Amino acid sequence: MSNDAQGKKKSFIEWIVERRLGGYRHQLGSVRLELPPALRSERTVAVIGAGLAGLTAAVVLAERGFRVTVLEKNGYVGGKVGSWPVELEGGLFGRGFKPYVEHGFHAFFRQYYNLMRFLERIGAAEHLVPIDDYAIESRNYGSFSFRNVATTPVLNMLSMAGEGIYRMGAMVKNPDARRLLAFLRYDPERTFADYDHLSFKDFADAARLPGELRLIFNSFSRAFFAEAHLMSTAEIIKSFHAYFLSNDAGLVYDYLDDDYEIALLGPIRRHLERYGAEVLTSRPVGRIERRAERSTGEQVGSEQAAPGGEGFRVEGRPYDYVVLAADVRGTAAVAGASSWLREQAPSAYAQLTGLRASQRYAMLRLWLDRPIRWDKPGFVITEKLKVLDSVSIYPMLEKSSAQWAEEKGGSIVELHCYAVPDDMPGEDEVRDRFLDELYLYHPEIKQAGILYEHMQLRDDFTAYHTGLHADRPTTETGVGGLYVAGDWVRTPVPAMLMEAACTSALLAANEILDREGLQQEPVYTVPLRGLLAGKPRRQRV
Repeated sequence: MSNDAQGKKKSFIEWIVERRLGGYRHQLGSVRLELPPALRSERTVAVIGAGLAGLTAAVVLAERGFRVTVLEKNGYVGGKVGSWPVELEGGLFGRGFKPYVEHGFHAFFRQYYNLMRFLERIGAAEHLVPIDDYAIESRNYGSFSFRNVATTPVLNMLSMAGEGIYRMGAMVKNPDARRLLAFLRYDPERTFADYDHLSFKDFADAARLPGELRLIFNSFSRAFFAEAHLMSTAEIIKSFHAYFLSNDAGLVYDYLDDDYEIALLGPIRRHLERYGAEVLTSRPVGRIERRAERSTGEQVGSEQAAPGGEGFRVEGRPYDYVVLAADVRGTAAVAGASSWLREQAPSAYAQLTGLRASQRYAMLRLWLDRPIRWDKPGFVITEKLKVLDSVSIYPMLEKSSAQWAEEKGGSIVELHCYAVPDDMPGEDEVRDRFLDELYLYHPEIKQAGILYEHMQLRDDFTAYHTGLHADRPTTETGVGGLYVAGDWVRTPVPAMLMEAACTSALLAANEILDREGLQQEPVYTVPLRGLLAGKPRRQRV
């Protein structure tokens, strides 16, 4: 929360920092308000993928009068923020237990400007509540809290030392620690030119980071589904800029107070229905066709195509525009099967088919037969020993989980591993290791009986590994009318994760709105460059 929001007068240093950054919230470009906001003639859009990016694009375009069809391969919408029922057996309550599960807990940081506006737009913002703390639990260094860390950039770094998160004296005595100034020099071009080839492990070794700071940085690395030896240092610098060094929102975030089906996905579906959009689940897309292509037994229709293009066919239906917003594996498969794309846009074809997934990630949700005592926030990051990255206590986070726990006298715990080590072969070993590490941190939980459990081991998240940035696709493909959206898209803003998905969708929608001569959507961002970007450097780091 900013000083203004707290009613406090800014200090001189706070004023200087904010002025140097040009404010904490910037608008990317401008919106021409003299243009019409909505279509006067029918245009059709296929959105492939009903994750956060696809749903954001669908909402924007449906509101503007486009006839939108969303096609999703899964039987549920939401992608990484999806929620779906699973039928579990066993336990004390008989068969047929059918709870909703998710991919895992998500943090809605307050500097997610575009995502927050989207939640307000579809009526989900009322479900946002603040977490007690951004907390890290460690076996080797104790526990860390960010609740009382200052929120102003630079002051927050000094405040971390004051809170005991690291020792300032050790950093002053370490000449290699000046390499960390690269975090204040974030520049979208220079940073990736200098650091995308370098793993964060190698950077941390060269800077001789002390153990407690490695723990903090590594928790960020794993949040992007990669271990430090794979994670691009440039991506870590970008993430620290986006989350910590470019705004005064702090690291304490909001979360949704109920299952995502209730708090997010239901409101999105109702909003899309209100504007006439069609959402089709269990509808995998094999390829995108150009409208001029003839499928066996089909005739090319006489529909008027969008300006400057022939239009497209998706699963036999004609569309003026397509937004490809599947995950990295789905996008690569659809692009690879669309052979015409290789001829008409070879660069985009190579980038899309070359998308890579990161390491595997895992979630284990446990329904326990008794309450557990928990004096921490409902979501806690842990120092990973082998697999356990975080623990979620769902009755503290979700109304429906709290209701179940109260009725049954139990609790619901979810364990997360954001980057499963490559040497761990499968679910059984990951599951057993999850429990071993949970009991090391909290031996009292071992006394609880497990009524039900649900394990997920997946490998469909975006890779932010070294050397991938230059070949990451942008929103535009070079084919008029075909755009892409997702957290894997290279955008002109330093957005990450859910905010990256939402922002890329706004950019894709804006390309379509612009082609139709309509007002574009405002797109907001944290400052595009760091406090020291462009300042002379005493040494090359």
